[in-house]
Amino acid sequence: MNPLAGGPRTSGAGGDPLAFGARRLGEGQPCLVIAHAGLAHGGSAERALRLIEASFRAGADAILFPIFRADELVVRRHSERRELEELELPERDWKGVLEAARGSGLGVIAEPRDGPSLDLALTAGVDALQSHPGDLDHPELLRALGASGRPVVLGAGGADDDALRGAIEAVAAPVAVAFGPAEAPAPVEELRLGEIAALRERLRVSVGLADPTDGGSPFALVAPALAAAQGAEFVEKRLVLDRGLRGRDGAAALSPEEFYRSVELLRQAERARGELLPRGAAPRGRGRSIVAAGLIARGEVLTAQALRFKRTEDRLGRSLSPAEAQRVIGRRAARPIQADEAIREDMLE
Repeated sequence: MNPLAGGPRTSGAGGDPLAFGARRLGEGQPCLVIAHAGLAHGGSAERALRLIEASFRAGADAILFPIFRADELVVRRHSERRELEELELPERDWKGVLEAARGSGLGVIAEPRDGPSLDLALTAGVDALQSHPGDLDHPELLRALGASGRPVVLGAGGADDDALRGAIEAVAAPVAVAFGPAEAPAPVEELRLGEIAALRERLRVSVGLADPTDGGSPFALVAPALAAAQGAEFVEKRLVLDRGLRGRDGAAALSPEEFYRSVELLRQAERARGELLPRGAAPRGRGRSIVAAGLIARGEVLTAQALRFKRTEDRLGRSLSPAEAQRVIGRRAARPIQADEAIREDMLE
């Protein structure tokens, strides 16, 4: 199962926990990193495929693609109509791109802007759906997202609590909220990271950060880590293949190399935060853990050759020890496992 395959802490549908494959959102769980591909494909299926590969290599857990039909989204004389038509991928291309994304090991999230695009996303078997902030007042589309059987992420875009509660009620299904400014790039003071935990408590849903800050700023690399420290259960950051090309999404996006560094900072921040050891558990900082010998794809069966036994920085007792190798061999990876990454129970099916 790919990430995002369950429901949130509470929702209009009754409060099932939001699961990401073998992982669940909540305290003690790693922050999920979503690469927001936006329109960085520039209307090219080949470039969309490269974005999938770049997202995986940069350490993302999931990838998000907006899907739309220009004639369903804007009127004929709209100033952006021609540009949107040039950026629109044909249905056949989208099916190939989404199929490749599902096979990559990444979770696949679609942001459909209209009914036909929603049908396309569901036919392609995406793991979750996200609403655009501009569609919070589109109850018909929100109801269709909720009726899909997929979990829904609501793009908040600076909306107030009443608007979000109305959208949650319209979806009437498991939801999470992607909190963040509506405009991009946004000044850092508009992130309001201190409100993440409070919003989660007020709405009783999982809350993450959709970060639209300037990708060229050093702050863009640390914003996801700071959001996780403030209680964000997932983060979304735009990704482009080359920031030098700019384009529609370039100003608020990171290059693959920058994205990788940002994820590394987030994971370091999680390790630095730490937690109390379970009662009776002994620190394993000086012992060895089972780690991946090389990249292990989602769904791959773990063999003895795929494992190594090395010291890691895991002092929380969560990784598996060499003595537990037989519990690992023969099981499938629930998500991609990077080379030298310590293997935990929640990574296995």
